[in-house]
Amino acid sequence: MGRFAENIHGGPVDAAEVARVRDVIMFEEPGLRERLIRFWLLLILAAAIATFGLIGDSVATVIGAMIVAPLMLPIMGLAFSISVGDRRGILSSLAVAVGGILTAIGVGYLLSLPFSAVLDVENNAQIMARTAPRLVDLAAALATGLAGAFAIGRKDISDTLPGVAIAISLVPPLANVGILLGQQRLDLASGSLLLFLTNYFAILLTGSLMYALMGFPQAVLAGQSHRARVTAVAVVVTLAVLIVVPLAATSYSVAVSNAVHARVSDAADVWLADTDYRVASINVDDGSVTLTIAGSGERPRTVLLERSLRGRLYGKRVIVETVPESREEFSTR
Repeated sequence: MGRFAENIHGGPVDAAEVARVRDVIMFEEPGLRERLIRFWLLLILAAAIATFGLIGDSVATVIGAMIVAPLMLPIMGLAFSISVGDRRGILSSLAVAVGGILTAIGVGYLLSLPFSAVLDVENNAQIMARTAPRLVDLAAALATGLAGAFAIGRKDISDTLPGVAIAISLVPPLANVGILLGQQRLDLASGSLLLFLTNYFAILLTGSLMYALMGFPQAVLAGQSHRARVTAVAVVVTLAVLIVVPLAATSYSVAVSNAVHARVSDAADVWLADTDYRVASINVDDGSVTLTIAGSGERPRTVLLERSLRGRLYGKRVIVETVPESREEFSTR
Protein backbone atom coordinates (compact mmCIF):
# COMPACT_ATOMS: atom_id res chain seq x y z
CA MET A 1 0.00 0.00 0.00
CA GLY A 2 2.84 2.38 0.81
CA ARG A 3 4.53 2.00 -2.60
CA PHE A 4 1.15 2.31 -4.37
CA ALA A 5 0.34 5.49 -2.39
CA GLU A 6 3.68 7.02 -3.36
CA ASN A 7 3.16 6.19 -7.04
CA ILE A 8 -0.35 7.62 -7.21
CA HIS A 9 0.65 10.71 -5.25
CA GLY A 10 3.91 11.26 -7.10
CA GLY A 11 6.07 10.93 -4.02
CA PRO A 12 5.92 10.27 -0.28
CA VAL A 13 3.21 12.05 1.71
CA ASP A 14 4.93 13.95 4.52
CA ALA A 15 3.93 16.66 6.99
CA ALA A 16 4.67 19.42 4.47
CA GLU A 17 2.41 17.85 1.86
CA VAL A 18 -0.40 17.42 4.39
CA ALA A 19 -0.02 21.09 5.35
CA ARG A 20 -0.17 22.15 1.68
CA VAL A 21 -3.42 20.26 1.07
CA ARG A 22 -4.98 21.60 4.28
CA ASP A 23 -4.07 25.12 3.23
CA VAL A 24 -5.93 24.63 -0.07
CA ILE A 25 -9.19 23.12 1.16
CA MET A 26 -9.60 23.58 4.92
CA PHE A 27 -11.35 26.53 6.58
CA GLU A 28 -9.06 27.14 9.54
CA GLU A 29 -6.52 29.60 10.87
CA PRO A 30 -4.44 31.38 9.78
CA GLY A 31 -6.39 33.53 7.33
CA LEU A 32 -9.79 32.05 8.19
CA ARG A 33 -11.64 35.36 7.97
CA GLU A 34 -10.30 36.23 4.52
CA ARG A 35 -10.99 32.70 3.25
CA LEU A 36 -14.61 32.85 4.46
CA ILE A 37 -15.19 36.25 2.88
CA ARG A 38 -13.93 34.99 -0.49
CA PHE A 39 -16.04 31.86 -0.19
CA TRP A 40 -19.31 33.65 0.57
CA LEU A 41 -18.84 36.33 -2.09
CA LEU A 42 -18.05 33.78 -4.79
CA LEU A 43 -20.89 31.53 -3.67
CA ILE A 44 -23.49 34.30 -3.78
CA LEU A 45 -22.30 35.38 -7.22
CA ALA A 46 -22.29 31.77 -8.48
CA ALA A 47 -25.81 31.20 -7.13
CA ALA A 48 -27.00 34.40 -8.82
CA ILE A 49 -25.44 33.38 -12.15
CA ALA A 50 -26.94 29.90 -11.85
CA THR A 51 -30.38 31.32 -11.03
CA PHE A 52 -30.47 33.62 -14.04
CA GLY A 53 -29.02 30.91 -16.26
CA LEU A 54 -31.71 28.45 -15.19
CA ILE A 55 -34.52 30.97 -15.57
CA GLY A 56 -33.19 31.95 -18.99
CA ASP A 57 -32.75 28.30 -19.98
CA SER A 58 -29.10 29.03 -20.88
CA VAL A 59 -26.60 26.16 -20.83
CA ALA A 60 -23.58 28.47 -21.15
CA THR A 61 -24.62 30.62 -18.19
CA VAL A 62 -25.19 27.59 -15.98
CA ILE A 63 -21.72 26.28 -16.89
CA GLY A 64 -20.30 29.67 -15.93
CA ALA A 65 -21.88 29.31 -12.50
CA MET A 66 -20.22 25.90 -12.08
CA ILE A 67 -16.79 27.42 -12.74
CA VAL A 68 -17.28 30.31 -10.29
CA ALA A 69 -18.87 28.22 -7.51
CA PRO A 70 -16.49 27.50 -4.58
CA LEU A 71 -18.70 24.81 -2.98
CA MET A 72 -16.26 22.08 -4.03
CA LEU A 73 -13.73 23.33 -1.44
CA PRO A 74 -15.64 22.51 1.78
CA ILE A 75 -16.73 19.21 0.24
CA MET A 76 -13.13 18.26 -0.49
CA GLY A 77 -12.16 19.55 2.96
CA LEU A 78 -14.79 17.30 4.50
CA ALA A 79 -13.64 14.34 2.40
CA PHE A 80 -10.04 14.93 3.52
CA SER A 81 -11.07 15.26 7.17
CA ILE A 82 -13.11 12.06 6.93
CA SER A 83 -10.20 10.13 5.43
CA VAL A 84 -7.82 11.17 8.21
CA GLY A 85 -10.37 11.05 11.07
CA ASP A 86 -10.06 14.79 11.85
CA ARG A 87 -13.18 15.56 13.90
CA ARG A 88 -12.56 19.29 14.12
CA GLY A 89 -12.00 19.45 10.37
CA ILE A 90 -15.20 17.45 9.77
CA LEU A 91 -17.24 19.89 11.85
CA SER A 92 -15.76 23.07 10.37
CA SER A 93 -16.03 21.88 6.75
CA LEU A 94 -19.56 20.61 7.35
CA ALA A 95 -20.61 23.93 8.90
CA VAL A 96 -19.30 25.88 5.88
CA ALA A 97 -20.91 23.45 3.44
CA VAL A 98 -24.33 23.58 5.15
CA GLY A 99 -24.20 27.37 5.28
CA GLY A 100 -23.30 27.42 1.59
CA ILE A 101 -26.16 25.08 0.72
CA LEU A 102 -28.72 27.24 2.52
CA THR A 103 -27.26 30.41 0.97
CA ALA A 104 -27.46 29.08 -2.60
CA ILE A 105 -31.08 27.99 -2.08
CA GLY A 106 -31.94 31.38 -0.58
CA VAL A 107 -30.36 33.29 -3.47
CA GLY A 108 -32.27 31.18 -5.99
CA TYR A 109 -35.52 31.77 -4.14
CA LEU A 110 -35.15 35.55 -3.78
CA LEU A 111 -33.87 36.28 -7.29
CA SER A 112 -36.58 34.16 -8.94
CA LEU A 113 -39.50 35.90 -7.22
CA PRO A 114 -39.72 38.80 -9.74
CA PHE A 115 -40.05 36.20 -12.54
CA SER A 116 -42.75 34.09 -10.88
CA ALA A 117 -45.58 35.38 -13.06
CA VAL A 118 -43.84 34.63 -16.36
CA LEU A 119 -41.77 31.54 -15.51
CA ASP A 120 -43.09 28.20 -16.79
CA VAL A 121 -40.82 25.67 -15.11
CA GLU A 122 -42.23 22.62 -16.90
CA ASN A 123 -41.26 24.08 -20.28
CA ASN A 124 -37.76 25.06 -19.14
CA ALA A 125 -35.24 22.39 -20.11
CA GLN A 126 -32.48 23.52 -17.71
CA ILE A 127 -34.80 23.57 -14.71
CA MET A 128 -36.52 20.26 -15.45
CA ALA A 129 -33.20 18.50 -16.18
CA ARG A 130 -32.26 19.04 -12.53
CA THR A 131 -35.38 17.69 -10.85
CA ALA A 132 -34.61 13.95 -10.76
CA PRO A 133 -31.27 12.20 -10.16
CA ARG A 134 -30.36 9.28 -12.38
CA LEU A 135 -27.81 6.51 -12.02
CA VAL A 136 -25.62 8.29 -14.58
CA ASP A 137 -25.56 11.34 -12.27
CA LEU A 138 -24.30 9.12 -9.45
CA ALA A 139 -21.61 7.66 -11.72
CA ALA A 140 -20.46 11.16 -12.73
CA ALA A 141 -20.37 12.31 -9.11
CA LEU A 142 -18.35 9.27 -8.02
CA ALA A 143 -15.79 9.91 -10.76
CA THR A 144 -15.71 13.63 -9.91
CA GLY A 145 -14.90 12.90 -6.29
CA LEU A 146 -11.92 10.81 -7.37
CA ALA A 147 -10.76 13.46 -9.84
CA GLY A 148 -11.17 16.33 -7.37
CA ALA A 149 -9.23 14.66 -4.59
CA PHE A 150 -6.53 13.53 -7.03
CA ALA A 151 -6.14 17.05 -8.44
CA ILE A 152 -5.88 18.62 -4.98
CA GLY A 153 -3.58 15.90 -3.65
CA ARG A 154 -1.07 16.42 -6.47
CA LYS A 155 0.24 19.95 -6.84
CA ASP A 156 1.49 19.27 -10.37
CA ILE A 157 -2.06 18.90 -11.76
CA SER A 158 -4.04 21.33 -9.58
CA ASP A 159 -4.81 23.43 -12.68
CA THR A 160 -7.39 20.81 -13.67
CA LEU A 161 -9.74 21.86 -10.84
CA PRO A 162 -11.90 24.17 -13.04
CA GLY A 163 -12.60 21.18 -15.27
CA VAL A 164 -13.58 19.13 -12.23
CA ALA A 165 -15.98 21.91 -11.17
CA ILE A 166 -17.67 21.83 -14.58
CA ALA A 167 -17.96 18.05 -14.47
CA ILE A 168 -20.30 18.10 -11.47
CA SER A 169 -23.46 20.08 -10.76
CA LEU A 170 -23.47 21.54 -7.23
CA VAL A 171 -24.73 25.12 -7.11
CA PRO A 172 -27.22 24.90 -10.07
CA PRO A 173 -29.37 22.22 -8.36
CA LEU A 174 -29.42 24.31 -5.18
CA ALA A 175 -30.44 27.44 -7.07
CA ASN A 176 -33.01 25.24 -8.80
CA VAL A 177 -34.42 24.27 -5.40
CA GLY A 178 -34.84 27.96 -4.55
CA ILE A 179 -36.51 28.73 -7.88
CA LEU A 180 -38.95 25.84 -7.51
CA LEU A 181 -39.76 26.76 -3.92
CA GLY A 182 -40.59 30.25 -5.20
CA GLN A 183 -42.93 28.61 -7.71
CA GLN A 184 -44.45 26.50 -4.90
CA ARG A 185 -43.42 23.31 -6.70
CA LEU A 186 -42.32 21.28 -3.70
CA ASP A 187 -42.45 18.04 -5.70
CA LEU A 188 -39.87 19.26 -8.20
CA ALA A 189 -37.82 21.08 -5.54
CA SER A 190 -37.39 17.85 -3.57
CA GLY A 191 -36.09 16.15 -6.72
CA SER A 192 -33.51 18.91 -7.24
CA LEU A 193 -32.41 18.65 -3.63
CA LEU A 194 -32.02 14.89 -3.97
CA LEU A 195 -29.87 15.43 -7.07
CA PHE A 196 -27.58 17.72 -5.09
CA LEU A 197 -27.39 15.36 -2.12
CA THR A 198 -26.59 12.45 -4.44
CA ASN A 199 -23.71 14.46 -5.95
CA TYR A 200 -22.61 15.69 -2.54
CA PHE A 201 -22.41 12.35 -0.78
CA ALA A 202 -20.92 10.59 -3.81
CA ILE A 203 -18.10 13.16 -3.99
CA LEU A 204 -17.47 12.76 -0.26
CA LEU A 205 -17.31 8.99 -0.54
CA THR A 206 -14.92 8.73 -3.48
CA GLY A 207 -12.96 11.81 -2.41
CA SER A 208 -12.27 10.17 0.95
CA LEU A 209 -11.28 6.98 -0.82
CA MET A 210 -8.84 8.78 -3.12
CA TYR A 211 -7.15 10.61 -0.22
CA ALA A 212 -6.77 7.25 1.49
CA LEU A 213 -5.23 5.68 -1.63
CA MET A 214 -2.81 8.60 -1.91
CA GLY A 215 -1.48 7.89 1.59
CA PHE A 216 -2.74 10.87 3.60
CA PRO A 217 -4.32 8.83 6.43
CA GLN A 218 -1.02 7.00 7.04
CA ALA A 219 0.80 10.34 7.34
CA VAL A 220 -1.79 11.94 9.63
CA LEU A 221 -3.05 8.98 11.69
CA ALA A 222 0.36 7.49 12.46
CA GLY A 223 0.43 9.12 15.86
CA GLN A 224 -3.29 9.20 16.54
CA SER A 225 -5.55 6.84 18.43
CA HIS A 226 -7.51 3.89 17.13
CA ARG A 227 -10.64 5.95 17.84
CA ALA A 228 -9.77 8.40 15.07
CA ARG A 229 -9.41 5.56 12.58
CA VAL A 230 -12.79 4.13 13.61
CA THR A 231 -14.36 7.58 13.13
CA ALA A 232 -13.06 7.77 9.57
CA VAL A 233 -14.40 4.31 8.69
CA ALA A 234 -17.78 4.97 10.36
CA VAL A 235 -18.31 8.22 8.46
CA VAL A 236 -17.46 6.59 5.12
CA VAL A 237 -19.91 3.74 5.75
CA THR A 238 -22.61 6.25 6.71
CA LEU A 239 -22.01 8.19 3.51
CA ALA A 240 -22.38 5.03 1.45
CA VAL A 241 -25.76 4.33 3.06
CA LEU A 242 -26.90 7.94 2.53
CA ILE A 243 -26.12 7.62 -1.18
CA VAL A 244 -27.54 4.18 -1.85
CA VAL A 245 -30.88 4.33 -0.01
CA PRO A 246 -32.47 7.47 -1.52
CA LEU A 247 -30.99 6.87 -4.95
CA ALA A 248 -32.25 3.28 -4.99
CA ALA A 249 -35.75 4.53 -4.14
CA THR A 250 -35.60 7.23 -6.80
CA SER A 251 -34.18 4.86 -9.41
CA TYR A 252 -36.98 2.38 -8.73
CA SER A 253 -39.58 5.13 -9.05
CA VAL A 254 -38.08 6.33 -12.34
CA ALA A 255 -37.91 2.77 -13.68
CA VAL A 256 -41.57 2.17 -12.80
CA SER A 257 -42.62 5.47 -14.42
CA ASN A 258 -40.71 4.67 -17.59
CA ALA A 259 -42.21 1.17 -17.77
CA VAL A 260 -45.73 2.51 -17.21
CA HIS A 261 -45.25 5.23 -19.82
CA ALA A 262 -44.01 2.71 -22.42
CA ARG A 263 -46.83 0.24 -21.74
CA VAL A 264 -49.54 2.92 -21.93
CA SER A 265 -48.03 4.32 -25.12
CA ASP A 266 -47.92 0.91 -26.83
CA ALA A 267 -51.44 -0.01 -25.72
CA ALA A 268 -52.82 3.39 -26.77
CA ASP A 269 -51.27 3.11 -30.23
CA VAL A 270 -53.00 -0.23 -30.75
CA TRP A 271 -56.25 1.08 -29.26
CA LEU A 272 -56.32 4.13 -31.55
CA ALA A 273 -55.26 2.28 -34.69
CA ASP A 274 -57.63 2.79 -37.64
CA THR A 275 -59.16 5.88 -35.98
CA ASP A 276 -58.71 9.63 -36.39
CA TYR A 277 -57.34 9.93 -32.84
CA ARG A 278 -53.73 10.13 -31.69
CA VAL A 279 -51.88 10.27 -28.38
CA ALA A 280 -51.29 13.89 -27.34
CA SER A 281 -49.54 13.24 -24.02
CA ILE A 282 -48.98 10.70 -21.24
CA ASN A 283 -48.34 11.91 -17.68
CA VAL A 284 -47.37 9.40 -14.99
CA ASP A 285 -47.94 10.41 -11.36
CA ASP A 286 -47.56 8.50 -8.09
CA GLY A 287 -50.98 6.86 -8.23
CA SER A 288 -52.37 7.51 -11.69
CA VAL A 289 -51.65 7.86 -15.39
CA THR A 290 -53.29 10.58 -17.47
CA LEU A 291 -53.61 9.70 -21.15
CA THR A 292 -54.64 12.63 -23.33
CA ILE A 293 -55.78 11.88 -26.87
CA ALA A 294 -56.74 14.32 -29.62
CA GLY A 295 -58.86 13.80 -32.71
CA SER A 296 -62.38 13.77 -34.07
CA GLY A 297 -65.10 11.30 -34.94
CA GLU A 298 -66.18 8.25 -32.98
CA ARG A 299 -63.72 7.27 -30.26
CA PRO A 300 -63.04 3.56 -29.62
CA ARG A 301 -64.45 2.08 -26.43
CA THR A 302 -62.27 2.59 -23.33
CA VAL A 303 -62.95 -0.98 -22.19
CA LEU A 304 -60.61 -2.21 -24.95
CA LEU A 305 -57.75 -0.15 -23.54
CA GLU A 306 -58.59 -1.27 -20.01
CA ARG A 307 -58.33 -4.94 -20.97
CA SER A 308 -54.89 -4.48 -22.54
CA LEU A 309 -53.50 -2.66 -19.48
CA ARG A 310 -55.07 -4.67 -16.68
CA GLY A 311 -52.43 -5.89 -14.22
CA ARG A 312 -49.58 -4.15 -16.07
CA LEU A 313 -49.40 -0.68 -14.43
CA TYR A 314 -48.44 -1.44 -10.81
CA GLY A 315 -51.98 -0.67 -9.62
CA LYS A 316 -52.10 2.85 -11.05
CA ARG A 317 -55.43 4.32 -12.14
CA VAL A 318 -55.79 5.44 -15.77
CA ILE A 319 -57.49 8.72 -16.67
CA VAL A 320 -58.33 9.23 -20.33
CA GLU A 321 -58.87 12.81 -21.50
CA THR A 322 -60.15 13.62 -25.00
CA VAL A 323 -59.30 16.89 -26.72
CA PRO A 324 -61.32 17.87 -29.82
CA GLU A 325 -58.95 18.53 -32.68
CA SER A 326 -59.77 21.24 -35.23
CA ARG A 327 -57.86 22.92 -38.04
CA GLU A 328 -58.31 26.33 -39.63
CA GLU A 329 -56.40 27.90 -42.48
CA PHE A 330 -56.35 31.49 -43.72
CA SER A 331 -54.29 33.77 -45.96
CA THR A 332 -52.36 36.81 -44.70
CA ARG A 333 -51.99 38.52 -48.09
